[in-house]
Amino acid sequence: MPATPISERGYANPGLLVDTQWLQDHLDDPDLRLIDTRSAELYGEGHIPGAVNLAAYGGIPRAENGDMGAPDAFTALARRLGVSAGSRVVVYDAPGAQMGMAAWAFLYYGHTNVSVLDGGFEKWTAEGRPVTKDVATYPEGDFEARLVEELFCSLDHARSVHGKPNTVFWDVRRPGEYEGTEAVNNPRPGHIPGAIHLEWTELLDPETRTFKPGPELRALLQSRGITPESEIECY
Repeated sequence: MPATPISERGYANPGLLVDTQWLQDHLDDPDLRLIDTRSAELYGEGHIPGAVNLAAYGGIPRAENGDMGAPDAFTALARRLGVSAGSRVVVYDAPGAQMGMAAWAFLYYGHTNVSVLDGGFEKWTAEGRPVTKDVATYPEGDFEARLVEELFCSLDHARSVHGKPNTVFWDVRRPGEYEGTEAVNNPRPGHIPGAIHLEWTELLDPETRTFKPGPELRALLQSRGITPESEIECY
């Protein structure tokens, strides 16, 4: 049975996703910039034709304290990836959280024309679509970062809104990380007091690894108290 098109799944912003058929149909578009967010090793074993590897360019720049990097650092990265103001950026992984982080970073630094490949590299290969080992490159782009501040929750902001009635802290990590039984790169296991736990993988269909339909996602979020009326801080 064919999958329901993204445009018919009831999402508020279906443009944040593209399906595998759309991507294959647009691989030769001159303004497409396809970004593989997997490790350099996995990229070298095979990737979607035309994809550049984010890890090979140093990954998303971060400050020493773990915050997002300065706008000029992301500007330099995006330009090296070949991204310009008019580029159509599509990111994918195998699957995992990195593609979401990369797409969010482009939005935070002011590039709205960005999408995630629904189902990622796993779905692409399962469907027998083309894979290559050729390393892709693009001419340097002219992207200029412009911060969209409301997309970022700083530590100071988190402290100022913690405990307020209309603020939800959403912990998307594994249950063990939330419960404090797994210390994954964290010397202080546990979670922010009052945080709601909903692992990000629950947003995906367990078989296809594509996002669940909009109504199903809204019902799931509503059941956990994550509602449109709230200010939602994710971590």
